[in-house]
Amino acid sequence: MPAETARPNQKETVTMRVLLPIDGSDCSNQTLHWAADTFNKAQARYFLLFVIPVLPDLNTVEYDIVEASAMLRKAKNIMESQGCLVERAEYVLGDTIDQICRYADEIDADQIVLGSHGRTGISKLLMGSTSIKVLEHSPRPVTIHRNIERYAPEHERGMTANTIL
Repeated sequence: MPAETARPNQKETVTMRVLLPIDGSDCSNQTLHWAADTFNKAQARYFLLFVIPVLPDLNTVEYDIVEASAMLRKAKNIMESQGCLVERAEYVLGDTIDQICRYADEIDADQIVLGSHGRTGISKLLMGSTSIKVLEHSPRPVTIHRNIERYAPEHERGMTANTIL
């Protein structure tokens, strides 16, 4: 006789843990709005993370903590005003890429959602791309959100992605 398989309770909801690293930029704020509109509000739990880079010989950490806390409060308010559940909003100190990947593992994130600033040329060469580096280093699924309004050619602005395609 075959073994019985346990069936999940139909009333249980699957929870999705979404990590949203933020930096306070317009791009980051647009990504918050996009994530709030994209993921199922009944299932998604958001974790907001601000990474404060620690640079040698610079005594700015105290100022950065105050600024990070303010940005996290603002981001949390944005998400909650759109009906999202923010489980945690925290800052950490260290290398941005390492800390995002470590934090994703710590919370067992199902998805990391990052905004792309769309840097090109010398700016991309000097500053790199945080989103691409996280994509390369994290074993977790990564979504890179790019704001169409900012990066689309002028004649395509105001259109939806379906219209552009």
